[in-house]
Amino acid sequence: MSRQIRMSLSLGLLAFAVAVSAADISANASRDAASLLNCMKAFDASCSISLTYTKVLEQLGISRSQLDQAVGGLYANLKSIHAMYSRLELSTPWPPFENSGRSYIFIPYYAVLEANGRKMTAKSYFIGVSEDSGVSWKFVDGQQITKDTIGHVIPGYVGKLPEQEVNADALVPK
Repeated sequence: MSRQIRMSLSLGLLAFAVAVSAADISANASRDAASLLNCMKAFDASCSISLTYTKVLEQLGISRSQLDQAVGGLYANLKSIHAMYSRLELSTPWPPFENSGRSYIFIPYYAVLEANGRKMTAKSYFIGVSEDSGVSWKFVDGQQITKDTIGHVIPGYVGKLPEQEVNADALVPK
């Protein structure tokens, strides 16, 4: 085989390997995000926190203990009013990207949480963060993320953010 043909084949295989790798990374992120949704549906605080990228919260002064208490308390309150997700689903992930030695991905989601005859709907996104080149993922919920605060999660990020919209009746009557 001539050198030129071998070089062309090598470059073609390399391009294919990169595309497969990006697909695998997205599949891994979707897998872990689906696991997070299962934790959320079950109102399982320790499971949800195990899939949460806590370093961002720790940098903001929120300890793991405080996070455990806050999420545990929230889920206990939701259970006490017999809340349930009538819909909680992921949309197609955005392409993964690298920044500051980490892999990131945006995964849009849609949620409908119901309790006491009221519902809260949310169209938002998770920001997936991987510190092992996309093998495993932890997430930050994008509901409170703006262009001004995205830098806490993705240093130096200036790109577009997924759309979001939250509509909520008070789940607990006043």
